[in-house]
Amino acid sequence: MKYFPVGLDLNGRVCTVVGGGSIGTRKATALLEAGAAVTVVSPDATEEVARLAGEGRLHWRREAYQKSHLDGSLLAVAATDVEGVNARVVQDARERGVLVCDASSASRSEVIFGALHRSGGVILAVFSDGRNPSLARRTRDRIAALSDEWKEE
Repeated sequence: MKYFPVGLDLNGRVCTVVGGGSIGTRKATALLEAGAAVTVVSPDATEEVARLAGEGRLHWRREAYQKSHLDGSLLAVAATDVEGVNARVVQDARERGVLVCDASSASRSEVIFGALHRSGGVILAVFSDGRNPSLARRTRDRIAALSDEWKEE
């Protein structure tokens, strides 16, 4: 087991997502649901990021990544489609003592996101040790179907 599953209180904590595409959007949304103060760094982003920024739910820095974007962050997520940028985010985060998730490389990540399901005050997280996220999602869905049945009992 490379990763230790843990519940992390992110309420009000600064988390920076570098990359505004579909993966960055998913990570930013998950962090928002956990109560984090999210900044997305990307010259371009999905309509969802633009909407959330317009609503004031996250901060969108419409610029290329710079290491100073990580200042004050508890967690950084590298979620671009450019390998070199993701590698720089990981290196810069480690130099600053910021936890880091590289969405393109579990081997470079200190933190991974589990496949989550929330229902009736219970949060289910399934991890595949970063090796097979689609298996984690399928497993989560199967367990979630059972947990929804348990709610009815």
